[in-house]
Amino acid sequence: MGILGMLERILTTRRVFLFACIILSAYLLSMWALPLHAVAIGNWLLALSPAVALLCSYKRSRSPDSPRKLLWILLITGLSLWILGMLLTIWEILIVNVSADAAFYSDFVFFLYGVPILLSICSSTEQQKIPLFFLLDGIQVLLTAYLTYITLFAVVPFATRDIHPISESRLALAYNVENVLLACAATLRVAANPRWEEGRDFFRILCAFLWLYAVCVGLYNHESVVSGNLPSAAFYVLASLPFLFLAVAVTTPSVQRTKARSAAEKGPLTLFLENASSIVYTVALVILGAVIVPTHFSMGIAAILVALVVYGIRMTTLQNRYLQSQQALQIARDRLEEISLLDGLTNIPNRRCFDQALDAEWKRAVRSRAPLALLLIDVDHFKMMNDSHGHQYGDSCLVEIADALRRNLGRSGDLVARYGGEEFAVILPATGIEGARLVAEKMREAILSLAIRNETPIGLFVSVSIGIAVHVAFTGGTSSALVEAADAALYQAKRLGRNRVECFFVHVPAPVLHS
Repeated sequence: MGILGMLERILTTRRVFLFACIILSAYLLSMWALPLHAVAIGNWLLALSPAVALLCSYKRSRSPDSPRKLLWILLITGLSLWILGMLLTIWEILIVNVSADAAFYSDFVFFLYGVPILLSICSSTEQQKIPLFFLLDGIQVLLTAYLTYITLFAVVPFATRDIHPISESRLALAYNVENVLLACAATLRVAANPRWEEGRDFFRILCAFLWLYAVCVGLYNHESVVSGNLPSAAFYVLASLPFLFLAVAVTTPSVQRTKARSAAEKGPLTLFLENASSIVYTVALVILGAVIVPTHFSMGIAAILVALVVYGIRMTTLQNRYLQSQQALQIARDRLEEISLLDGLTNIPNRRCFDQALDAEWKRAVRSRAPLALLLIDVDHFKMMNDSHGHQYGDSCLVEIADALRRNLGRSGDLVARYGGEEFAVILPATGIEGARLVAEKMREAILSLAIRNETPIGLFVSVSIGIAVHVAFTGGTSSALVEAADAALYQAKRLGRNRVECFFVHVPAPVLHS
């Protein structure tokens, strides 16, 4: 059985809660029985509690309902730093005998615990997919560690001169400010995550933990630093409560939520807070840089500049990706528009495209007073073909006819479209009656030459009837008059025996038959 399997069996919500109660009770009992060792036992308790929370977080990060594993990894990293800081504290107290009046190396590690926590709060769903941002975040982490060391010890790391750590009271104030800021940032992140979005459970747990941690540790710091007294047993228990709460919370099964929706469905506040979260870390670094400016001017200014450059690179990258997305979206929109104007079977313009083109050519003809010709083409006895040979044969026939009509267009400005069913339409701008008749006859003969089998009373092969309408010498009206005239001419061609071309002139106000 692997480690994960063992954790699944051992770290259930009930067992973790029971274990938390047992270790707290055992600690209180040991405080009563061994009062001289209260500090040592309390420190071991403060190391054990986050260790339990770390194991429970690791289990949760490996479960199927935790899709954003990076968030849990960052939380685990923060807990690991806290445990390391507590072990260093035990080493400093029991072995090195460090004075409690000023900051020491354990305090440096404790302060760094907030770095991965802040990274998880600032983490964005989209930004996690950009590899460059991992490098930028790494630079910010290293810079934070560097500035934190200088802030706590008033000396550049690895310097040869003696360190001058800040007082314990100032250190406690720095801890409290850090804890409250992290809790506030987590609260904003909860507000930024809609109820249905993945990761909301993580931020809700983290927010509750950080607020509880800020209150409990704030009381602990007040007791141990401001009051100048060693913390009592109750305060060690109080400082352990946030981690035990976290252990229980992360092992509690999450409520199954609906699948995350697209960014287009997020509210304005959610989008604003999510996009603004990346600036939080930059602001924190700028504040740290400003703090050390009075004592280390060059280093402080350099840190501020690096923070701003990192933020600028991040924003430029996001802007570039946004522009690329917009460009891709425009291309997709154009392609979709193009597809929406094509007939799926014949791959020529469809009725929608025809209506748009006819309206545009009509308006152009009105302005230029040029003639406009419209051909309506109907496949003769098409229903008989479907009944005899099947619909698949009929579809194949329509594809060949459409291809023949397209090949016989004379100019690039001419348009052939599938009008509906077995009907086609051809728009011939700036074309008079003679030119339209020549094009129509050419198309009719081209379709006959295809020799598509269709035994009907008018012949053995597929033929078409064509109605022509030409609108000339007009000052107004609508394109529907041209369509009606072409339809009337088509009806005339079918009435007179099919496989022929008939024409109508369209004048103002009414169409007149042209024999």
